[in-house]
Amino acid sequence: MSANSITLTLPDTTYQRARRAATLLNRSIEEVLEATLNTALPALDEAPADLAAEMAKLSALPDADLWQVARRQMEAERERLLHDLLDAQAERQLMPDEVRHLEELHRQAGRLTLLKSQAYALLHQRGYPVPQP
Repeated sequence: MSANSITLTLPDTTYQRARRAATLLNRSIEEVLEATLNTALPALDEAPADLAAEMAKLSALPDADLWQVARRQMEAERERLLHDLLDAQAERQLMPDEVRHLEELHRQAGRLTLLKSQAYALLHQRGYPVPQP
């Protein structure tokens, strides 16, 4: 992996937080800032463009908005339909329209999971306790 060097001017409060985190973690400030950037800037190369854009925007959200994203739930009707289709798939071969619907519901659930995960990662990085799996 190649590395690039930059000069970065930080507000004093940001620098002090990074320095304190580095001390507590017994790591260099550079390592703490690199880890923070890696969390704030998720790998978006393989994500669809619209999802990549939505995930990238999360890092700019205020904490309250991030909590809203982290706590999102799939609509009850969609979740029920997803489970019904999964149950049907276990019992029989699904019809082509059912397969397409199941794939779309899986895509929506996966998208929601990625957004929630990124929101929780950012909240954790900002110092909030987050639920453990």
